[in-house]
This record gives sequence, C-alpha cells and structure tokens, in this order.
Amino acid sequence: ILEAVRRTAESCDSLQSFFLIHSLGGGTGSGLGTHILSQLADEYPDVYRFTAAIFPSEDDDVITSPYNSVLSLDQLIQH
Repeated sequence: ILEAVRRTAESCDSLQSFFLIHSLGGGTGSGLGTHILSQLADEYPDVYRFTAAIFPSEDDDVITSPYNSVLSLDQLIQH
C-alpha cells in the first residue's frame, strides 16, 4: 500500500495533502488506517493529512469495536 502511495505522490506536480477515510470499529480500518497515517507522517512530514474517521454505533455487535476505537484514537491524536 505504501509503495503505491509513494508512486502516486511522486507523479504529482504539487502534492498538497492526503485524505484518509476509515472506520475505527473494525480491525482493518482502525489498525491499518492508523498505521498508514503514521507512515504518511514519517514519509511526508510537510504534507497535510486529513482524516474522516467513522466511529462504531452504540449497538454494534462486534465485541472488539470499543477497544479498536480507543486504541486507534490515540494514534489519530498523535498524528
């Protein structure tokens, strides 16, 4: 994923920002989404990063959703 982002960013004439949309309830959205966000912060520190994070609903049937949300929220605050 990061190599594809790097190739696309290198082909831009004027890279201004990244926009990441991900869910915080599932493992892929919370874990991989925050990992990509931290990698973007390391690789492109001068480029703005915007995120639209979708939080799980109160009646979510996945038991790990609150834990995924709390752990990924810490990463979102840092980056």
